[in-house]
Amino acid sequence: MNHLEIKHLRMIRSIAETGNMTKSADMLFLSQSALSQQLKDIESKLKVDLFFRTRRKMILTATGKKLLQTAEHVIEALDDAELEIAKRAAGDRGELKVGTQCIFCYKWLPRVMEIFQDKFPNIEFEIGNSEDLARELEAKKFDLIITAASSHDDNYAYSPLFKDQMVCILPENHPFSAQPCINLQDFSKMNLISHREKGENRFYQAALKPRGIEPKRLMTVGQPLAIIEMVASGFGVGVFPRWAVKDSLMTTGIIARPITRSGLPITWDAAFLRNTNIPVFQDEFINIVSKLNLTDTDR
Repeated sequence: MNHLEIKHLRMIRSIAETGNMTKSADMLFLSQSALSQQLKDIESKLKVDLFFRTRRKMILTATGKKLLQTAEHVIEALDDAELEIAKRAAGDRGELKVGTQCIFCYKWLPRVMEIFQDKFPNIEFEIGNSEDLARELEAKKFDLIITAASSHDDNYAYSPLFKDQMVCILPENHPFSAQPCINLQDFSKMNLISHREKGENRFYQAALKPRGIEPKRLMTVGQPLAIIEMVASGFGVGVFPRWAVKDSLMTTGIIARPITRSGLPITWDAAFLRNTNIPVFQDEFINIVSKLNLTDTDR
């Protein structure tokens, strides 16, 4: 038969991971129409459907699930082989400068660095806080930036790392603690404690300001642990990724509630210049983060 190619296996894995043709096309750097045609062609050649199409999500069929298992084994083996060849060809030398726009990433970055430097002991690794993605990538201050603020600028490519859920943390005895979720309008009655000023607070700028909602007061505290302690002491509420406060929920007398009934999802990406020669160790750094399954292990 010889119908299946590695591009088909990567396509199947990508669609299964995202459940969405648009996101999968972005991940594979294809147009949505090209990806749709690729899927249609392989399903036609195999004479079987690999996905159920629904309004909200692409769902694997039984055959699709079986093929996904094969795809994961083949892709992992091929990636490992390519990585080993590339490391030998490149002499295993270079540097990787990573910027992050999330102060909470430092919770899991040490583990990533340990795995990365195990594989690339001769690669110089630098990490720093990112304030201006476009300027810093263009100036080569960072090779890639971990961000949740993707844009539609064709100069930058975005590789999904993991999904997140923002939550509101508040004291156990807070008047809103009995609610199943915190509505956006509720913030007008609460002090919001943030690690950034109002003009740089992404939650305020993206969720509250466009709706004309102003917190009762916005207090700026630079350290996340200090924010948690202040929330526990009743000074206000905070907005955090759920995984960032998982341990604190068991020890500090605070609780977490979803923001709005449908939640406030967020996707973290690795952003980098699109038209640059990406070294193999940069791709592997992205691969390490995405494989850590942070959504499950750190929340």
